[in-house]
Amino acid sequence: MRDLIIIGGGPAGLAAAAYALHLRLDTLVVAPELGGKVASAFALRGLPDVETVHGGDLVRSFAARIDESPEVHEPRLVRAVEPVDGGFSVRLVDDDRHTARAIILATGARPRRLYVPGEEAFWGRGVSFSAISHAPLFAGRRVAVVGSGESAQVAALELARMAEWVYLITRRAEEVREPYGALLAARPNITLFRGWEVGQIEGDEFVTGIALLGRDGATRTLAVEGVFVELGLIPESDFVANLVARDEQGRIKVDHRARTSRPGVFAAGDVTDVYAEQVPIAIGEGAKAALSAWEYLVTQS
Repeated sequence: MRDLIIIGGGPAGLAAAAYALHLRLDTLVVAPELGGKVASAFALRGLPDVETVHGGDLVRSFAARIDESPEVHEPRLVRAVEPVDGGFSVRLVDDDRHTARAIILATGARPRRLYVPGEEAFWGRGVSFSAISHAPLFAGRRVAVVGSGESAQVAALELARMAEWVYLITRRAEEVREPYGALLAARPNITLFRGWEVGQIEGDEFVTGIALLGRDGATRTLAVEGVFVELGLIPESDFVANLVARDEQGRIKVDHRARTSRPGVFAAGDVTDVYAEQVPIAIGEGAKAALSAWEYLVTQS
């Protein structure tokens, strides 16, 4: 039985692994790929590929360290985590198992998708799922924000500070609530399209427009260079639904020391209910989870 199994190979999981190995813990990282959201660059017309993730170099250095130690990396998916005598059993998709005295969950979250033509084809070339990460690249450009929740409305307000024009597209007319309605109305370069759906994202090498469908059958095409899909995130936590407490959105609940409701199980990164899904935050939370796991293991010896 190992000391620690870390499930997830993104920024939080890799930071946790780096600290755990530094602390001489017998550690295994279970993840099909290493690097997570830092693996892709972003490009626009007239703008070469750019690094938009703060902390990317650090995450890549963590991944390189794991690559140099193949005995530390298990590149398969996890099906379940189950309590066993003295620790936990991690069951893989082919029913192989690894056991450890402690677990760190760092499986991240995936963005909710529109599933319309052009969304996947233009990802990283005008389509973004994170205004916080990519908004500065669109200074002086026209963009569309798709979504009805608070995150979409905040994204539109943030983009309006830099972009030439922002179109906020919501499926239902009543989905813009205060205080955001007044704030959006006060911005001279924001146009709201209430009750419209996205039919297609258009482009050549990069995004050039977005086609909208109205409830009355009307159609409209907006010339934009960016489309921000702000529909929220889906935490990758279903496989531990019976192991640890989660909130109504499926995020794993953690305390200020990355501890979950289950002793010996810790969590870090976008899969948790910690504020803000950003790489530097995930790195810090991953390091914290490793230190908390180390303390747990020391006290359980």
